[in-house]
Amino acid sequence: MYMHFNKPNWYEIIELSYLEDLKVLFEETQRMWKSSLDAIGEEIDQLDEEDKEEYVDHHYDNIVQLRDVLPRITNNSILINIYSFFEVQLMDFYNNVKSKFDSDVNARHLTDKFNFMNESFGREVVALDEIAHLDFVRELRNRIMHSNGVIEEKDFPELVNKIEECPQTKLSDRKELILDNDFINKTFEIVEGILRNLNSNVK
Repeated sequence: MYMHFNKPNWYEIIELSYLEDLKVLFEETQRMWKSSLDAIGEEIDQLDEEDKEEYVDHHYDNIVQLRDVLPRITNNSILINIYSFFEVQLMDFYNNVKSKFDSDVNARHLTDKFNFMNESFGREVVALDEIAHLDFVRELRNRIMHSNGVIEEKDFPELVNKIEECPQTKLSDRKELILDNDFINKTFEIVEGILRNLNSNVK
């Protein structure tokens, strides 16, 4: 009797393991900020009304750090890492497909690369909504890297409009980009799905 063993998917084991590690880092870091904030909340609950106000005044800067600043910095940093990893992987797949189809197409923009691969395989390897999300992520990544996530409407009106239309992104009163945890999780999911799909098609 012969037993059939599935060949290991080395791409997922080796390459996509980076995404899994990044996901763990994201979840653990956010859990740490929340845990610290919850501990402060428990301390406040044990105080009488008169002492609560004094406690909050004394710890206000720390509360703001844990509630707003650190989660925002973490999410911005994670988004940069997700997209940078994806960009490198996408370029490898794009060059591989060009070689397979002996193409001289030179697609520079993210959307053009996706369209080229969809056309090369004759089917929708990457869905239009996935392309739109990652193009949005690319724009956000650029603003995080070049202006620390500060986005002025006078400079980037179209991007500000996209941010306002997305329920998982917003700008603070200081025009700082704020990414909801769900936005990061959605980006993880889309990137992982696209890379798996590209890998199976290119193979």
